[in-house]
Amino acid sequence: MKRLITITDRNIEVGVIPDLGGMVALLRLSGKPNVLKADPSLWDQPPAPVRAFGPDPEWKAYNGHIVWLGPQSEWWLHQTKSPKKRREKAVWPPDPYINNGDFKVMEQTDSSVVMQGPKSEFSGVRLTKSIKIKNGKVLFHVSAQNIRDVPVSWDLWLNTRVDGYARCYAPAASLGKVRFDGEETDIQDKSVFSHDRGYCSVEPRVPGKGKIARWAKAFIPASKGFMAAFASSQALIIKFKKHPKKLIHPEQALVEIYNYTTHNRADALTELEYHAPYLTLAPGESMDASQTWELYPFKAKPSHEECINFLQKFYL
Repeated sequence: MKRLITITDRNIEVGVIPDLGGMVALLRLSGKPNVLKADPSLWDQPPAPVRAFGPDPEWKAYNGHIVWLGPQSEWWLHQTKSPKKRREKAVWPPDPYINNGDFKVMEQTDSSVVMQGPKSEFSGVRLTKSIKIKNGKVLFHVSAQNIRDVPVSWDLWLNTRVDGYARCYAPAASLGKVRFDGEETDIQDKSVFSHDRGYCSVEPRVPGKGKIARWAKAFIPASKGFMAAFASSQALIIKFKKHPKKLIHPEQALVEIYNYTTHNRADALTELEYHAPYLTLAPGESMDASQTWELYPFKAKPSHEECINFLQKFYL
């Protein structure tokens, strides 16, 4: 049984795996490699015959484009199935019903698909995802409905995972208001972020001598509603609504960029993350978030200067 469902229009192809949280596993221009970090060996594996999640769900990084809820500090606070994780205020793993639950295909055409996820007893919501290719762009929309008989409070957290050595950018006035997470230790380096001509970016590097990993995360109050990744001979532009800072949960940011590398090239990962407003939903009430994805042909290994020139020409 083939797990990957593909939709196409013009020269864009998108692939989703419904039973892995409705994950977007494939995004590319025709004839180009996948711009997302994802493992194609999963695409033809049979789905799990039974999808049940106990109090200690296993985590596997399927990557692709996924949706979480924020803030991360509350992932396990509003549930009773795992008292241990609630006591520990665990921040990992994410809700398995949302991250890799069995989503059902509700509608499908050659260029669009709508999937509905299971009800999450951990987070108290049910997600519905819609992906549509129109006029050479991909329109991604997700909604979360409160399935409990009491209010729930979350934000929608859209996470696009690409290769850790992709050049990634977010518009920012300066580094002065960017918050960073990550520390340098005897065995760990911090990822390097910089600012140039209106853009915050990560400079992917292998860990230094004697270090086993390099990582950091930037919390960016983006000055405009988009992010960019240059990977797999393509420029990916992710557009979204720019929300006022007061609507974003204080632990998060409108844009977050996480970078991780080791000495194993296959481990490298960068996440381009967007947070919608933090809202309280009454029973049965829903909230939603949207992104538009644009793809352009680009050099296989562009320089920082070439990426900045492209962004300044088209998205200044």
